[in-house]
Amino acid sequence: MKKLAILFVLTLCVALAGCNQPAPPQSGEPSQPSNSATTPPADESTDPTPAEGEQTATLYIGTKAGGFAEYPMTYEGELTAEKLIQGIADLTGWDLTLAEPVVSGKGGMSVCLSGESSLFTGPPDLQKEEFHMYDAGQLAETILDSIQRTLQKGFVLEPGDPENLDIWYFMEGEKPLELPILGLSWPIDQPYQWAGANVIAEP
Repeated sequence: MKKLAILFVLTLCVALAGCNQPAPPQSGEPSQPSNSATTPPADESTDPTPAEGEQTATLYIGTKAGGFAEYPMTYEGELTAEKLIQGIADLTGWDLTLAEPVVSGKGGMSVCLSGESSLFTGPPDLQKEEFHMYDAGQLAETILDSIQRTLQKGFVLEPGDPENLDIWYFMEGEKPLELPILGLSWPIDQPYQWAGANVIAEP
């Protein structure tokens, strides 16, 4: 009888000791502390998202004779000649107001700048140092060459030759471009080239 009592006590102790053991994981694998709350997924980027629909074009400022410097310009929507010309104006501080929208045709574009633009009025009183022009002649050549080059490079895709896109300039009333302050004019029926200017005959 005493042996049975001792055996019962030992069995009860073993049973109680087993109740204090932690339950094994249900999956049979070691449990790991979860860090999903503090660690982002590996494929989740923390970089800022670029503005939707924003694209980049290139502006060319300079002259054909002296070379061009390139400047990036961001824009949204469809790229147009008007956006590129306004981009040059915003960058340089020159007034490049158009008298009418740019006319695009087979193989070329026609540009008509307002009589109030810097092409006709000369350098502004306050100039940006990087785009400082010393006289009306330097400014006129830079404006005309910069618009020409920017439009050519903006609308002729590689491997095409940008020179194949002709640019014409004219004045309001479909008159040939004339700069009386310089004594120069350009024929309306020929693509623009600074070197192709004619000297205005004095009356």
